[in-house]
Amino acid sequence: MTAREVYLAADPVNAEIVKDMLVDRGIPAHVRRQHLWGGMGELPANVYPQVWIDNPADFERARALVTAFERGPVEGGRAWHCPGCGETVEGQFNACWHCQHPRPHPCT
Repeated sequence: MTAREVYLAADPVNAEIVKDMLVDRGIPAHVRRQHLWGGMGELPANVYPQVWIDNPADFERARALVTAFERGPVEGGRAWHCPGCGETVEGQFNACWHCQHPRPHPCT
């Protein structure tokens, strides 16, 4: 089994967000090169952080999640019902206002 890159981040913060999103959905992932980003502009190399998954069998699902992340939140999307407390939440929000449960992801 060989690890595989699924995301090249603009900065370490986005790399960690994507890694956590994948791990929260059961896809073991880790960030590589997050410390090199500090040398941006001084090193003649690609120093952007990368998110890698541990199991290549998860690649297609991970890429679907990353693609949805890259698209960003849906502005004014449809209202949704919180699976944590049943509250109705306006479509532009990605977490329940009442219990902070994250919005169910369409790719899971």
